[in-house]
Amino acid sequence: MEIMSNVSSEEELLQLRHQGKISEAEYEELRSAMSKSAKLNVEPRTAATDRERSKRRLGQVAFALMLTGIILPAFFYFMIELLSGPNTRPAIGPFFFLGVAFEIAAFVLGVISWPDVFGKAAALTTSVLFVLIVVLAILTI
Repeated sequence: MEIMSNVSSEEELLQLRHQGKISEAEYEELRSAMSKSAKLNVEPRTAATDRERSKRRLGQVAFALMLTGIILPAFFYFMIELLSGPNTRPAIGPFFFLGVAFEIAAFVLGVISWPDVFGKAAALTTSVLFVLIVVLAILTI
């Protein structure tokens, strides 16, 4: 007995019916089953799902900015320190303010995308970094 492949279109069903391989009742049953499964597989796009995707994307961008604000200034500072002479130290100010700019952007985007996990992580991590910087600045005075 030959195993028939899945019939995927109404045209193929019509061909099978015209060839006499399936009856009229089987044709109607298969066609209605196909239309029901097609309706079940269609996922309507709503404004809520678009908003969730937007928040997710913003949260991921905020998280990436937060990581960039930590890693990039440190990388640049240590690379310049390695390339400079043994008795010179590069100024840390520009790198500090570069990191602060990235962290502010990450915090703002994190608050905007707060329902997303990445947004929460970015906003909370930048807040903790800010508190740590302030505490370290107070302790060094």
